[in-house]
Order: sequence, then structure tokens, then C-alpha cells
Amino acid sequence: MAHSSERNIAKTRFKIEDLQKRVAVLEATREDLERQIRKLNDSVPEDSVEANAQKDGYVAYGSYAQSVIVRKENLRRSLGDIGEQSGRLAGELKVALDALDSFERIKARRMAAKAEKAMARKAG
Repeated sequence: MAHSSERNIAKTRFKIEDLQKRVAVLEATREDLERQIRKLNDSVPEDSVEANAQKDGYVAYGSYAQSVIVRKENLRRSLGDIGEQSGRLAGELKVALDALDSFERIKARRMAAKAEKAMARKAG
């Protein structure tokens, strides 16, 4: 029984570590996408531009701006997906942390009961 409990604890700790790593990767990706969007906003602050639009210092600004706008939209969509994934992982992480807490409380109760039996034998 104790081996099963230890196995459950180890398995749950491994799952927690994996989920924490995945959350960290998503967070780093989110920060990178936000940085890319800021950089693109510096280049093309508009959210829509005509294909034939002109801007001083740019050749074919309109088509360039349209491609940047599409890229920003794709990055924002990716950010939304990351937000959804982060939410799901946060839920899974909470469940795993609750399970670990439960396993550890059960283990502590068993150890306390075992210690009480040992003390009773010594006293008896």
C-alpha cells in the first residue's frame, strides 16, 4: 500500500513539473509574440491600409503594410490560442496540485497512525 502511495506521489510530482515547464514555455512564447506585435506596430501602426497607399521613404508601402497587418492578425490569433492553452494547463495544474496535497495528507495520516501503534506497543 505504501509503495502505491509513493508511486502516486512521484507520478503526480512528475506531472506537476511537466505542466509547470509547459506553462513556462507558453509564457515565453506569449512574451515573444507580444514583442513581435510591438515591433510590427512600430513599423505599421495602422490596422488597415489600401494596397496602393504611399508613404514617404517607402517603396510599395501599401502592399508591405498589408502584409504586416496580416502578420499582426496572425500573431494576435496565436496569442488567443496560447491564452486558451494556458487556461487549460492552469486547470490541469490545479487538479494535480490538489491531488498531490491529498496524497501527501493521506501519507501523513498513515505515518501518524503507524507511529501511534508503535508507541502503544512500547507502552503496552
